[in-house]
Parts: sequence; C-alpha cells; structure tokens
Amino acid sequence: MNRRRALTVLQVFVSIACLLWLWRQPEIHSGLLRAVARAEPSWIFCGILLAGLVIGLGIVRWQFFLRLQGIRLTWGENAKLSFIGAFFNLILIGTVGGDAVKILYLMRRFPQRRSQAVVSILMDHLCGLPAVVTMYGVFCLARWEWLSTAEGLSSQLALFAGIYLAVSVVGILLLFITAAFGLTERTPRRLPLRQHAIKFSQALSLFLKHWPVTLAGVGLSFLIHWLYFATFHTASLAMNAHVAWLDIFTIMPVVDVITTVPVSISGIGIRETLFESFLHQLCQVPREIGVMISLLGFGFSVFWSLAGGLLFPFYRPASPDGHAETLRSVIHQARDLPPEEDTRSKNGDETTDGVAISPKLPERFRS
Repeated sequence: MNRRRALTVLQVFVSIACLLWLWRQPEIHSGLLRAVARAEPSWIFCGILLAGLVIGLGIVRWQFFLRLQGIRLTWGENAKLSFIGAFFNLILIGTVGGDAVKILYLMRRFPQRRSQAVVSILMDHLCGLPAVVTMYGVFCLARWEWLSTAEGLSSQLALFAGIYLAVSVVGILLLFITAAFGLTERTPRRLPLRQHAIKFSQALSLFLKHWPVTLAGVGLSFLIHWLYFATFHTASLAMNAHVAWLDIFTIMPVVDVITTVPVSISGIGIRETLFESFLHQLCQVPREIGVMISLLGFGFSVFWSLAGGLLFPFYRPASPDGHAETLRSVIHQARDLPPEEDTRSKNGDETTDGVAISPKLPERFRS
C-alpha cells in the first residue's frame, strides 16, 4: 500500500470513527431529528448566501494571481472552474482534489504557462495564512482563559492549533529568507523534500516582488475567513442556539486549523466532534445542537460545491486551438502532456520571473 492510498484509508477511518462515536451518544442520535425540525429557513437562506460570497471572493482573489502570472481566464471561466474545483474538493478523497483539476485544465489550456498555473494556486492558498494567524491571535489568544476552560482533548487541540500555526509561520519565514539569498538550491541534493522546498521558496519570493497584489490577496483572505466563520454563526442562529458571534469566532480558528490537517474527509467527523465539545462545554449548547450547527455550517459550502457538480458535465472549455471540449477530455489530455522540460520555450516563457515549478500531480490523475 503506497502512502497516498494509506492516507485515503486513514481519512475514511477517522471520519467514520468520529461520526460513529457521536452517534453512539444517546442524546445526539435521539435529538438530531428534533434539532432539524426547529431550524429557521430564513437563516439557512442567509447562510447559503454567505457561503456563496466566500466562493465569489475566492474567485476574485485567484483572478489576481492568474493575471499576475500572465494567464488570461475570463471571469466566467474562472467562476465555472472554481465551482467545479469546489465540487472535486468535496468528492475526491485526498489532499489535492479541486486544485489538481484546475491545474490540469490550465496546463491544457495554456501549455506554455504550466509553471505559472501551479504558482497561481500556491499563492492563492498561501495568502490566506496571515488571516488565519491573525484571527487566531485576535480571538483565541485574547480569550485564552475562556477557551482553555474546555476540558480534555478540546483544550489540547486548541493549543495544538496555535503551535501548528506558529511552526507554519516560522517555516515560511525561513523559506522566504533562503529564497531571498538563493540558499535553497545550495542545500545537499539528498536532503528530504529538497525539490519541494526549492519550488515553494521560489514561489514565495513572488509575494515580495509583487507586493500590491499580495496585499490585495491578503485583504480578501481576511474578508473570506470572516464570512466563512459567519456562516457557522448563521447556522447557530438557524438552530436557535443563541451562541454569541464572539464565541463562534473564538472557536472557529481552532476548528479551521484542525480540519485542514489531512486526516479526515474534508474535516467531516472531526469538525462535528469539535463543535459538539466546544459548544457544550463553553456555551452550554446541547450536544445534538452543536453537531447540527457544524453539519449545517458545512452544508452551506456543500450547497455550492454540488452546484459545481451540476455544472461539470455540461462545461465545454475552449482548447488552445479554439475547439470546445469537455472538461473531462481536457483533464485526460493534460495528463499525457510531456514533462515540463520538453515544452519549455527557448525564450524562457515557461518560467515565472526566474521561477520554474513543475506540477507534481496526484496519482489518481496520472494513472
């Protein structure tokens, strides 16, 4: 069993184990139907709208980085590809999902800008880290005395989330420094993950060079995370839980960080366990209501992901020769492209300000 398959098995096991553990609690499985019956439709509608805004602002942010890399997608193409990517993030078990779909499409559509396609995705993700770190500091650290009153694993995970963010920030700062002084490429060739570190640090240098776009992306990330956290507060309002928005925003950075660790399927199971524990211990919310708030908040995003699934079979993106093809066909053709070195032009079009990054695609797309 290879590492990717082992990770998939682990994700399925963790998600199922968490959900079964929750279901075995009598107050949860007996109260879920009653909790659904008391939901307020108007707040559910508001939650769906907020989740739509999250995806919409994500489209704008990615467009910034696409244009920075010289990739000219229309707003309509960007939106369709983003919704379809959200769908694949939902249905593909693993760590890449929708990102791989978008990269494969861009590789086929813009074969001379394959490296730039990967960099645009990488920059889109990285600019969200300052928002997460700041919101953890503003809400979690500022209210640590309240947050730490949670007992057992919940309290430990809150601390783990802070350590995880701190290590991530330190690691990225080190890569910034090594990229600025060209030290990464001088590391021993047998160093583990050396090639990934080189690609990552070179991409980071673009943030400094194009700082106005970086600031715009980070600013959008703050708004995206604020709205995303607000969808779960809206879910609490829909369930008549009367949880203060400040409490939800204090819990959410911890939940957000923990669910990004790829040990479950899209955070399913772990998210519900955390909400059930935190809301019950800190806000005296019934356990079944805490689970429903988590499921409903996640469901708002799932709604738009499923919209991307409805769009996928009918999407006919244009190929480089101008002919319309199915997205499935585009993805399959992108898998068969020769290695990046074979398509690099003599005038250096295949690099991004000196950065050459070859996308390492997941096995499910290469086999």
